[in-house]
Amino acid sequence: MDIDTFHWLEMELEALSLAQREVVLSRLQTMATRDNNQRLIEERIGVHAHCPHCAGDRVVKFGHTQGQQRYRCKNCRRTFIALTGTPFVRLRDKAKLLEQAACMAEGLTIRKTAARVGLSVDRAFRWRHCFLAYLQQQKPTELTGIVEADETFFRRSFKGQRKGLPRAAKKRGGPIKGSRQGEHIPVLITLQRGSRMEYDAILEKRTKRKITAALRPALSRDAVLSSDGNESYRFAARKLGIQSGCFVAHEQRHGAGTWHVQNVNAYDSRLKTWMYRFHGVATKYLANYLGWRRLLDRCKDMATPQQFLFHALRTEYQ
Repeated sequence: MDIDTFHWLEMELEALSLAQREVVLSRLQTMATRDNNQRLIEERIGVHAHCPHCAGDRVVKFGHTQGQQRYRCKNCRRTFIALTGTPFVRLRDKAKLLEQAACMAEGLTIRKTAARVGLSVDRAFRWRHCFLAYLQQQKPTELTGIVEADETFFRRSFKGQRKGLPRAAKKRGGPIKGSRQGEHIPVLITLQRGSRMEYDAILEKRTKRKITAALRPALSRDAVLSSDGNESYRFAARKLGIQSGCFVAHEQRHGAGTWHVQNVNAYDSRLKTWMYRFHGVATKYLANYLGWRRLLDRCKDMATPQQFLFHALRTEYQ
């Protein structure tokens, strides 16, 4: 946490009610006395546990299994743990989850992660995508105020695929043989100006209707869309019933006053620079990496292992 955020937190503490202060004190005491790894796992289900099998709330504690609290549902009589129904449930060596989270907070490659955590390269790869399975779902919706939108592109990649390639394999560092249209995947990026709230969507096609469908969950009714001169965004704004403004990209390179996409372009630059370390990402995993980058960018590349694991265990955007 940077010093400015810490000072802001100190001031906000003064506004807490007595009941809220007791909750904060209890939380701090728990953080100080319990193992972070196990605490974050158990806190995933919240104060009032619900059964992942039948969604019932008549849940009681039912002993322990492999060091984890077990619960039993009085409705369906089935037992579960905090990780039941998550990608983490069958992972062994769960004591290493926090160390894995630290590697991902730093954006380490698979081989560096495997060496630090003590996993094989294949296992480190599987663990990485267990962490990313929920992060890719965490997107802010109903962005408000001035929202910038633009597309960025990633080369279509079949990295790791050995059979069934639709074209000749690309040799490392060489051109794509038999290259054709569709070799680049468009990704729509929207960003609420003045914040680090980014919403992205991988587009099947770069058409007006696809862009409109991608923008629909991202924008609130009072949002104002700022874009370049692409007619697709004006079409989307009309369909969604929101205001919009644009500039002519080839004539007004840096925008026209209020209308620009400089914040989106800055995010694209950070995203591409960060992605470069992986030497290409398979297209089937692109959504996972976009979710990974959104979380790191929201934390200004200073996410702690505890923060990373906290978010990796949840589906909702927080």
